[in-house]
Amino acid sequence: IYTPDHIFHYTGRNLYELKPHIYALADEAYRSLKEKNKDVCVIITGESGAGKTESSKVIMQFIAAVSGKGADVDKVKDMLLKCNPVLEAFGNAKTLRNDNSSRFGKYM
Repeated sequence: IYTPDHIFHYTGRNLYELKPHIYALADEAYRSLKEKNKDVCVIITGESGAGKTESSKVIMQFIAAVSGKGADVDKVKDMLLKCNPVLEAFGNAKTLRNDNSSRFGKYM
């Protein structure tokens, strides 16, 4: 469900046109940024093990896949995809459920 075909399927669609998917949310955020020239923030919350980290990775991969080509774009894509380990370094602690549990939601 996270293949390039799925990315293509959800790109440019209305948010509720297809079944709920994180790519639909990512596309809506990207189009607001690109077409409406509006700043966008995606907040991902949930308890430990809910998938916050994976969700943020999927959103970053979607944006990298649909954002086009060019030296400047490729540089930003590379930075975007590499930022997750830095984001993960903040706010993690050992809990009863997980040795490296996120203490906060994801703010991208």
